[in-house]
Amino acid sequence: MFEVVITNWHEHLTAIGFYENKVELIDVLDSRDRTGNIYVGRVENIVSNLNAAFVRFEKDGGKHGIGFLPIKAIPVKNILNRSVDSSKEIRPGDIVLVQINVEEMKLKQARLTGKIDLAKADYNGDMDQLLAIARTRKEYQQISNEISGIADDIKNACDTMEKITGDTEYKLVTDVADIHQELLEGRDVFSENAVIEFYDEEEKRLALIVHYSLTSKTDDLFKKKVWLDSGAFLIIEQTETLNLIDVNSGKDLKKSEEFFLNLNKEAAREAYRQIRLRNLSGMILIDFVSLKNSETKDELIGYIKELIKDDPMNLTFIDMTKLGIIEFTREKRKKSLRETIDIKKM
Repeated sequence: MFEVVITNWHEHLTAIGFYENKVELIDVLDSRDRTGNIYVGRVENIVSNLNAAFVRFEKDGGKHGIGFLPIKAIPVKNILNRSVDSSKEIRPGDIVLVQINVEEMKLKQARLTGKIDLAKADYNGDMDQLLAIARTRKEYQQISNEISGIADDIKNACDTMEKITGDTEYKLVTDVADIHQELLEGRDVFSENAVIEFYDEEEKRLALIVHYSLTSKTDDLFKKKVWLDSGAFLIIEQTETLNLIDVNSGKDLKKSEEFFLNLNKEAAREAYRQIRLRNLSGMILIDFVSLKNSETKDELIGYIKELIKDDPMNLTFIDMTKLGIIEFTREKRKKSLRETIDIKKM
């Protein structure tokens, strides 16, 4: 049986999958790329010297639910609560229809626009229909053809854990009362054998994050150096253009080809786990310990292909270079962990 724990981790609502006392999945539920999403938002304040407004578009999003809106980018028709002649008349408390033009990045908040591009949105219909729908909505609501609930997102995490572990029995645990209620209401999307449990910190007198040792079990995800059980280690470098993983045997060892093949297999398992948990994407290069024989190289490649075949972000083997570096590509559907978590606050 595996467990999926849903809690606030580093200021983000996160699903964390455990199997055999080890973290195998991290899904930051509020880190999905929202570019193109359309919201009914509320103006929180106006910054005159920037000629801009700050608009809250997600009620429970904290700082992640506020965006920067240039006043010149808001047509008057998008001010929904009253009639105005100019966007310069916008004021705190106004209800506005906005679209995320640029997703938030690290310390920069999302950049919003009122010039809606329907081609970028999950919405079928014209602008007049969109405005009509928006006027019937309360603030902080997304307008979309289909918006999945939290239960659907967590079910996706459970499906991924099933592929990783090969197990179909699981338990869902959360210390967030609202999430617990949503899971109960969405009970039918989960396996009939799934257990849904509310972790009451007051009753247990121990924080969930402590009970599951989340800090110690996720600490290596924010480090460049990751140790393997064999004494070897990985060096992980994440850049703007590609991701580099170097496998180091740890010592100047004179061992057999089979020894280094097994070491590389161990490194492949941990490298893939780190890729999943850190949510690395784009070009990924792994420099394994050099192998001399073509047979062992082919065995390593076959092992890796089998290891990554069910990757949820389509991690794809490209080639092994003459220098023994294996190239991969991986789709980006969400931000990487480094882009999501503010490590300065850790």
